[in-house]
Amino acid sequence: MGILTQQKFEPFGFLIVLASVAAAAVISVVAPATMPWSFVVLVAAALLVYWVARWDVVVLTWLWVGSYGTLDWDPLKVIIPGFFTMSPPRFIFVAAVLAYLLYFLLRRGLIRFDLKLLWLILAVVLYYGWSAHTTGWTARVYEYRAAPYYRYISAMVLPFIMLWLVYSATRRERQIAWPLVLVSIYGWYALYLGYLQYIWAGGGGADWARALIWPSYVTDPEFGIHLERGRGAFRTAVGQSVFLVMLFYMNLYSIRRIRGPYRTILILQAVLTIPAIFFTGIRAGYVAFLVCGVVWCLWGSSYRVAGLKIAVGLLVLIVGVVVFWENLATTERRTGGVAQLGPIRSREVLVRQAQEIVRAYPWRGVGFGHFIDHQVQMARDPQNLSGMSAFMLSQHNVFLTLVCETGVPGLVGIVAIFVGVFWQSLCLRRKLPPTAAGWLSRDFVVLFWIIMLNFIVAGMFTDMLWEVPSCAMLWSMAGLVVGYNRLLDPHPIELPSA
Repeated sequence: MGILTQQKFEPFGFLIVLASVAAAAVISVVAPATMPWSFVVLVAAALLVYWVARWDVVVLTWLWVGSYGTLDWDPLKVIIPGFFTMSPPRFIFVAAVLAYLLYFLLRRGLIRFDLKLLWLILAVVLYYGWSAHTTGWTARVYEYRAAPYYRYISAMVLPFIMLWLVYSATRRERQIAWPLVLVSIYGWYALYLGYLQYIWAGGGGADWARALIWPSYVTDPEFGIHLERGRGAFRTAVGQSVFLVMLFYMNLYSIRRIRGPYRTILILQAVLTIPAIFFTGIRAGYVAFLVCGVVWCLWGSSYRVAGLKIAVGLLVLIVGVVVFWENLATTERRTGGVAQLGPIRSREVLVRQAQEIVRAYPWRGVGFGHFIDHQVQMARDPQNLSGMSAFMLSQHNVFLTLVCETGVPGLVGIVAIFVGVFWQSLCLRRKLPPTAAGWLSRDFVVLFWIIMLNFIVAGMFTDMLWEVPSCAMLWSMAGLVVGYNRLLDPHPIELPSA
């Protein structure tokens, strides 16, 4: 009895339960045909309100990012006539935006739009939208019909909205831990799929590996490309490669800050990540992994040990290349395939075609999302394109794609956004003391540089606007960086007059 009398009564939670019961009673009488789904929505709404009032709303951002690798399945998509096809990640995004709005309302927070960077992002997004609107929201090539509106909404509008919301809601140092924890949890699933896919693609009676892959659609040839590689739950191996490189350096960052069994688990995950990057067969991933390693050694460590780490890393790389040279020097991408020349030739053709398009449409471009419409009509060299598929020709440098589609102003705009975010990170690094060892430290800024550099390196060989999870992760992390830079700005203190 004494224990019962000491239980804490929470009026806010009681009011939510009472309101939910009352709403359920009304719905059961007024619209009984909507049950039980109306009750499911009602429970979800009640949990959302309670989450906003009691927990950290920024967590929903990383749940949204992670949903692309776990819930973005075609069977779960809902086709709404006269509207966009709604997938679980899009539903989660809508719920997250509502949660942010409730957060700012209930906690009296401010939705901030006080940076030149935010105005720049808004201008660029509106310009790209104007380009897509004037040239058409759908492409003429059937396989890429959704290119204009899908890439615009999924890879630009939604991630930049999330950047703005995360920036406005950044409050505490511990908010950095959420993406690290959730990315690490999803990392085990990505590694699980990557290893099984690599074993299954190798043949030799490895059908048992395919039987363990879940969901089974990721082994379907119609679900994207790169079936012979470890592509995880993504439609191409590019998304898996970008994620794994990011996962490795996130683990290195977290290992320095935690102790106990979880630290051992992260070390094991980091070790398993290196072969999985190789399993993707993405040469840009190899380059990104090495370049990011140099950045981590130079700026993520003291200068006294940076040179030693780089020297040891180069030694390990040289030994690895010598040992596995026979596999690497082949044209079989599954075993390394650095000698495979077909994709290199196709990209050479694409560079020349991009030059022709820019000369013909230097200022307005051919329209956002309409690069392929013009590319398929251009003259091709049959010798250079021998054996190349149409889908392979669609892979392109993201910056060349944007200058072709939106002209020089569009290219300048996206480059200016990258420069602006990088400048914000530089300002944040200067404000942090070198001795800071918590989550918010100079290492965190270096980790963000690695995430951005990883994205840019991949974008030099692929149109990253098709890799929506990578865009969502990059710009959501940018929101944290910009938010912390604002928090550390000096604020004047109003003292009472004498």
